[in-house]
Amino acid sequence: MKSVFVLAVFGLGLAVLFMPSSGSAQACKQTLDMTPNGGPKVVQCHEVTDMPQSTITAMCRPAGAQVRTVPERLEKCPAAYVGLCITPLRTIQANLRRMQGLPDAPDPNVPETALIKAYFYEGMPANASEACARGGGKWTTAKAPAKKR
Repeated sequence: MKSVFVLAVFGLGLAVLFMPSSGSAQACKQTLDMTPNGGPKVVQCHEVTDMPQSTITAMCRPAGAQVRTVPERLEKCPAAYVGLCITPLRTIQANLRRMQGLPDAPDPNVPETALIKAYFYEGMPANASEACARGGGKWTTAKAPAKKR
């Protein structure tokens, strides 16, 4: 399961290396059906802030032949999540550059305020919080709703 999260976030980092900024939030909710390969159904949503609309277009598409996906473009990710990883886009890009053996130089076209928010709803990997922290993100677990009296 870790690879699904990593691919989604790292794939986006590659797509936005040289895009100019804008101030809008945008999201893509993905349902990944890995049951034909013996895996679970996974529902995630990725939200990008302070980047152009083309950023979400680049990441909101089917994942490939190995995994059936149903992408859905949204203005914001649904609030009823199980876990959330918020990572600065520049941090994701720096991680990618290190993995590729390139010098760590921030992209001037990506504002410091640009973030990727990875929301988890179903099928969240057991190590999602650790993977988030290793990637430079901050993990949040959903708070239980208040009980009505």
